[in-house]
Amino acid sequence: MHYLAIRYIYNSTDPKWELIRWTGISEISEQTWIELHHTAKHDVEIGGGSLKGYEFVNNELISHERINSKFWPANWMWVIQS
Repeated sequence: MHYLAIRYIYNSTDPKWELIRWTGISEISEQTWIELHHTAKHDVEIGGGSLKGYEFVNNELISHERINSKFWPANWMWVIQS
């Protein structure tokens, strides 16, 4: 989440994020985090990389290619591969 905030909100010149630039990380909506994730995923994939989420379920590591809900998956670990 910190990477997304720094890369796409706080250091961005995109006016789309201007309204939330001064918002604390804990105050950003789940929908905004998901939108930021999709933006980052697109940027990474254009450069030939991938962005995947991983979580432990019943002691098994599960890989996710995308977020399939309206809620931010707080228990996932994100890996950017370039």
